[in-house]
Amino acid sequence: MRASSPRSPFRRRIRTSRSRSSTTSTNVGKSTYQAIVPLLHSVLGIDEGRFLREVKPVWKGSVYFRDWCGNEPFHYAFDIRSVKPDVGDPRSVESLYHYYDTQAMSTPAEGIVEQRKAPLVYSPAKNSYVGYSNMAYHLSIDRFNDFLRTLCRERDIALVDDRITDVRTNADDTRIEQVSSQSTTYRSDLYVDATGFKRLLMGKLEAAYESFDIPLDTALHATADLSIEEIVPATVVETGEYGWFWQIDTFDDRDLGYVFASEYVSEAEALAEFEAHREEELRDVERYQFDSGFYEDAWVGNCVATGNALGFIEPLQSTALTTHLSNSIRFSHLLASHGRINNVGIRDSFNRYIRGTWNSVYDFISVHYAFADGDDAFWEAIQSIPLSDRVEQYIEYYDRNGIELYDSELVTEEGTELSMLTFPTSSLYLIMRNMGATSSFYETHDFTVSEEIKERWRQRNAFVERLADECLTYEEVYKSGLVESYIRNERAFAQAAAPNRQ
Repeated sequence: MRASSPRSPFRRRIRTSRSRSSTTSTNVGKSTYQAIVPLLHSVLGIDEGRFLREVKPVWKGSVYFRDWCGNEPFHYAFDIRSVKPDVGDPRSVESLYHYYDTQAMSTPAEGIVEQRKAPLVYSPAKNSYVGYSNMAYHLSIDRFNDFLRTLCRERDIALVDDRITDVRTNADDTRIEQVSSQSTTYRSDLYVDATGFKRLLMGKLEAAYESFDIPLDTALHATADLSIEEIVPATVVETGEYGWFWQIDTFDDRDLGYVFASEYVSEAEALAEFEAHREEELRDVERYQFDSGFYEDAWVGNCVATGNALGFIEPLQSTALTTHLSNSIRFSHLLASHGRINNVGIRDSFNRYIRGTWNSVYDFISVHYAFADGDDAFWEAIQSIPLSDRVEQYIEYYDRNGIELYDSELVTEEGTELSMLTFPTSSLYLIMRNMGATSSFYETHDFTVSEEIKERWRQRNAFVERLADECLTYEEVYKSGLVESYIRNERAFAQAAAPNRQ
């Protein structure tokens, strides 16, 4: 476990947000996952140059585990697949073993993070700035919300400022009859519950809620001053005594937090640890409470839950955002492709997808703790959270067979498919290996890595470094006003950033 720094001398009042009763809007959620980029710019058609100028995002290239249970620092990069050799490479086993043995193969996203750059280079051929595709965003919430409001007005989307006061259902609580507010009554064929942890609509319906056995249930959130040259374009996480810390840098400030288990530490002690962990002075400290679980049927009658109203696990890896995005797109496509008809078959199909997705997310999160280290009550408890049969099978497969070239489904002897719906299996193995997991396949067989293969990867890593060298700094992007036009094009980005690569 990471040693705590001396206790900070200053104290402050903590504002509290409770999961089911608070009227305070959540000021967290600044870190996104890669899926938000195509959603914003492809699905919603938001011009990327305009988004850059008005929202001023910080790109996120990885989740950087700077100190996770005492292990060496490592990146969970969004382009992790790129470290694998080609499927048809006859010497792929040498590359895979070299990766297993050294973990020394970096990705373009890692290189950009390490140099604290923005993933933009100027392309004379395109007469535009070209961006690397495999990135996400850190967003300043106020800027992003203002932009979305402006966009809604431009697209003639009505924004209603109102407060729900009552929700009425039918006799058996399977449908919403009406929703009342301070100013009017709403009746609709279909309702979407996006009321966050309050779950004002779903909480009135006959809907089963599945809780996950995770002790983390509280987060302290704060901000600190940040100069533009200090921006780290990654979500930085580190373990604490009773949970883990985050750092999310935006254009406006540094977003900080401590996720902990209130069963094992008091709020005052958690705050003291949080303050001692950071050198910066923390501003606007708030507390949020959450429960870990989801509605097994996200679509009940004429009501569909989304966002935190549907479910939440815990903030690690921004998994809730990923899930909510994919669920929303799935729902809209499913409804549109069936003539916007709400029937039981469509609902069942959507709900099966929701259950599979959330269980997949739980699997991914559980691996971060299955290989954790720590001998106090909290860490013993979180190391003991249940693992699904699917995760157990993947761990066994990794031990027996090592790294796979494919992110393929595993099939049990009974013929059951085991598929990580939301995250590739390479992600699972990256986390496991960097936390000390070993594979008997590599440990018991004698693999020799030729100098040719080592040199191939040295050249590739040098290429990654050259890519990052050519990227703009955040000062150049935002203080110099260089970027007037911007497109995402991975091939053009590589050509513009390193035209003389070998």
